[in-house]
Amino acid sequence: MPTIGEFKNGRGEFFDQETLNGRTIFVRFVISDITANSARFEQAFSDDGGKTWEVNWVATGYACGGEAAAVR
Repeated sequence: MPTIGEFKNGRGEFFDQETLNGRTIFVRFVISDITANSARFEQAFSDDGGKTWEVNWVATGYACGGEAAAVR
């Protein structure tokens, strides 16, 4: 699904529109707390046009060995 959004001030915020259980919802995907070795990822759904958001997935990714860990 194509998304729209941008990175600004060290935070990425992206949106798309999908169908869930026959209803149209907005989806927000946030990438934050970005460092050389990690980043936080969060997904949330809104069924009221973006007035409120329900976070349904959070993860923290870490670099582990190889070239990714060497980039500083």
